[in-house]
Amino acid sequence: MSDEIITEIIKEIDEKQDDILDNLNLESIKVYSFLKDEYVKGNIQENSVFQFVFKSFYGMNQAGLSDDQKRRFFELLSDKQESLEYILSELYEIPRKSRKLNNSHSIQFGFATKLLHTLNNNKPIYDSLVVMSTKKKPNGSGRDKIHSCIEVYDSLEKLYAELKEDCKIKNVISIFRSKFNMDNKSISDTKILDFLMWSLGKLKTKEKKTLNNS
Repeated sequence: MSDEIITEIIKEIDEKQDDILDNLNLESIKVYSFLKDEYVKGNIQENSVFQFVFKSFYGMNQAGLSDDQKRRFFELLSDKQESLEYILSELYEIPRKSRKLNNSHSIQFGFATKLLHTLNNNKPIYDSLVVMSTKKKPNGSGRDKIHSCIEVYDSLEKLYAELKEDCKIKNVISIFRSKFNMDNKSISDTKILDFLMWSLGKLKTKEKKTLNNS
């Protein structure tokens, strides 16, 4: 990630911190904490409540994933699979829901990173709203896209590591903890930064729509 993009992200989070924090709600943060606590209990293969809440919270049911893909996802999570390449490959092999009469295969990059984050809360999550700020997304198609996903995720990990060392970002993270009463045990700095990036992406999306409609 270029220094210019990093500087821009820091500036936006710092200057828009009030709007970013107001754009978040305690309910979502509590649901995240619930999932974190339930996962630690183990045996998620048999924990239907965990799976139901996880799928709802992360939008799996709206993403066109087939039941077989969801089943395999939770198997990989239960097995504590940490290889992004393997997770992407396994989910790619299973067709998505039928679209008209054709099954399709796709790279589930966002969900793969959510799996990794569940295993290790210091791992960042990639989604379309993060792209709004980082301007970095995988290219290619089919299996050829997997290598690009790995490169983008490596770049995202480095970006988050740099952002968490910045004094302005540390300050906003501290304000987040105070506002939502969340200590280090309840939520990691990485996940707070993920919430901030997600919220910033939401704001940027709204701003873009407003400009397009004006």
